[in-house]
Amino acid sequence: MEVVLPVDKWRYMVTTGLWPKKGNFDPVGWCSNFTQDELPLALRLLEGFTFFADELVKQMFRSAFLSVSQTVVTDKNDLSSARQQWASFVDSLVVVRVTGEVPTDADSGFAFSRLARDVLLLDEGRIAAPEMAVNYLALGHKANVLFVDDFVGSGNQFSDTWKRDYPLRGGGTSSFKEIHASIGRSVRFLYCPVICTELGRGNIARDCDGVEIIPAHFYTSRQSAISSDSAIWRDDMRIEGPEFVRSVSARAGIPDNNGGEGCWRGFHELGLALAFSHGFPDATLPIFYSQLNGWKPLIKKGAL
Repeated sequence: MEVVLPVDKWRYMVTTGLWPKKGNFDPVGWCSNFTQDELPLALRLLEGFTFFADELVKQMFRSAFLSVSQTVVTDKNDLSSARQQWASFVDSLVVVRVTGEVPTDADSGFAFSRLARDVLLLDEGRIAAPEMAVNYLALGHKANVLFVDDFVGSGNQFSDTWKRDYPLRGGGTSSFKEIHASIGRSVRFLYCPVICTELGRGNIARDCDGVEIIPAHFYTSRQSAISSDSAIWRDDMRIEGPEFVRSVSARAGIPDNNGGEGCWRGFHELGLALAFSHGFPDATLPIFYSQLNGWKPLIKKGAL
């Protein structure tokens, strides 16, 4: 039986902002990669694809930040005291972007530093590059630190930011890790990404003592398209679904390199099906964006 593509439903999803505009997102072209027998699985995988539009990202970022109040405000029964505690905490903040192994202007942390100003309405003077924040703290200032970013996959980028040695103006170097060790619990280090994976949370908890992770959403193996307990596949697709991803990835020429960059399983074998309005993480499955061997991508890098 021929499978009919639900094009009208897709138009509705674009119109309502649940999917990006057609020029940046091509479900019809992507579905043409598959045989009629494969289409039911392809459509199921497409249904499980999550697109975070710009406005939704802002709302989620704001939600993560406001969740911090649950740990900051100790007396929730006294409204005046609670407001004072929260205001005092916000006034103490230094907002820091998370940078990659080799920091570049393309790091998503830059965009989220701006969101801290425009969405959280934090004073621009409190937004600092990592090296500036380390210098400020090294001088003895007691400021709570809020790290911001969109997505935590393995947690490696944050660990790099946390452990990296930054030059001090008076000579020598220091890191957030060293500063935390020297000042103990007198200031708080909070990390508020939009999405954090279970893997990232575990790695940061192990490698970055003293950091509190408060994202808008935690992603577990349930959000992976290649896990046995994936929420993407129906119960009768538990085995067939991940095998479908593997086989069509091989046909597209996507390599199996044990979770390395470009691996068919996604970076660190996270196997995710997601994109933001500003791009998508390496943990997203390559069959959504690969153009190898004439494969038609669903999304294109830099196009969302």
